[in-house]
Amino acid sequence: MKKISYTLIIIMVLMQSACKKIVEDVNVSPNSPTDAPANLMLNGAQVSSIILHEGDFARLAGMWSQSFTGVDRQYLSLNSYVTTSGDYDNTWSVAYRGVIAPCQIIIEKSNAINNKLLTGIAQVMQAHTFGTLTSLFGDIPFTEAVDPEMHPAPKYDEQTTVYAGVQKLLDSAIVNLSSGVGVSPGTKDIFYGGDALKWKKAAYTLKARYYLHTKEYAKTITAATQGIASAADNMLAPHGPSYNVDFNLYYSFGVYDRDSYMSAEEAYAPKLLDPAATQYRGNSKTNEEARAKYLYYLGGGLLYGGNELNVQCAFDGWVDNAAADGFFGGVTPFPLITFEENQLILAEAYIRSNDFSNALNALNVFRSFMNGGGYIGTFYKTTYDLKYEPYTATDFDTGGEENNGETQNEALLKEIVEERYITLIGQIEQFNDVRRTKNLIGLAPVTGTQLPQRFFYPQTEINTNDYTPRLQPGDLFTVTSVNR
Repeated sequence: MKKISYTLIIIMVLMQSACKKIVEDVNVSPNSPTDAPANLMLNGAQVSSIILHEGDFARLAGMWSQSFTGVDRQYLSLNSYVTTSGDYDNTWSVAYRGVIAPCQIIIEKSNAINNKLLTGIAQVMQAHTFGTLTSLFGDIPFTEAVDPEMHPAPKYDEQTTVYAGVQKLLDSAIVNLSSGVGVSPGTKDIFYGGDALKWKKAAYTLKARYYLHTKEYAKTITAATQGIASAADNMLAPHGPSYNVDFNLYYSFGVYDRDSYMSAEEAYAPKLLDPAATQYRGNSKTNEEARAKYLYYLGGGLLYGGNELNVQCAFDGWVDNAAADGFFGGVTPFPLITFEENQLILAEAYIRSNDFSNALNALNVFRSFMNGGGYIGTFYKTTYDLKYEPYTATDFDTGGEENNGETQNEALLKEIVEERYITLIGQIEQFNDVRRTKNLIGLAPVTGTQLPQRFFYPQTEINTNDYTPRLQPGDLFTVTSVNR
């Protein structure tokens, strides 16, 4: 397992972000790491990308999607939708200073030596970051964010403008990745080892993800059919057994750093997977026991009472066999862009286009993958029961296995959305789905009558950039433009 110095990156980002605008004063001194060879800068940008997609934002998104439960200190308040702008400072800075700014330098340096491969990789990473940020915040700095000399206080572009720009960025990346021109960064690329074809497939899956966000379903289908078609091509964050070096960030947070802050007690997601719960989603064709055990420690007793995240891992003595490492274990790779998501994007886009047959087929391709064990850890898929038999059209008819009084299309859509909800546990995209589908799975708010619809802008931005929108507390429940 490659070792990644998270500590160095975090310290660098936090030092740079103190009392400054997010993209101000990017240092391009010959003696600075930002002016290192482009391929050497890539590793640091990828580590920052992991922090963005696996750290604070992912945990908050998971709590507000009810995969997790905040149970102590500030996490108890966050779980009840009590949040302030200061909660978003650090990870926002990680995104802009740790990913977007260095990727822009990589693009410029790579263009100067006609390394189209490296340019394309950096463009995909930028698009992934911008797409994630606009999905969570709405309007964000985009067109001016990569030029700090001309725009030290970048304006905020409308969310629809950002999504359109992200699609263009991905189009350009695909052209560069298809060119066959450039020197591979090799092991400096901790995601794909410089494999242009895998990066290209990931770019298409991102295009499909963001077209799904903007409800452009024909374009979603076109992109997804060219996206990740095998789990062997998944983009995963690699992890290892060294604290403050390469731990899975969920493990680091939940076991070493804040071991009593977050559980899954009373969360909705584990109840869908628990055969003992009234909300259990299993049926005569579906048995979720193995997946439930892989994701959660049901019933508590691992760290505390109630349902918990499965953080078991062999290197720290939780289990005897590394095959029994849980989804949130210390060395377990974390999903960023995957076949699983791509296939379920395709299924949803088809049914929203009123193409029941292709939607059902796409869902069954995913179920066949899961019936063979899917992404479930080796120990769990060989020790516990799992079953994902193919559905038929009659299962979604009135009175069928998967119909609770809806039309056939509505019943299939609900099953696809619920499957996405479970499959995306731990990922920011789950929170995007809850809002995008107008809570089709039926989450009950933890408090009050509304679910959160966005993140607040960071306090550091409010203090230093006059373009930053000033939100009121109630704006937490105001949908962003693409979800209206």
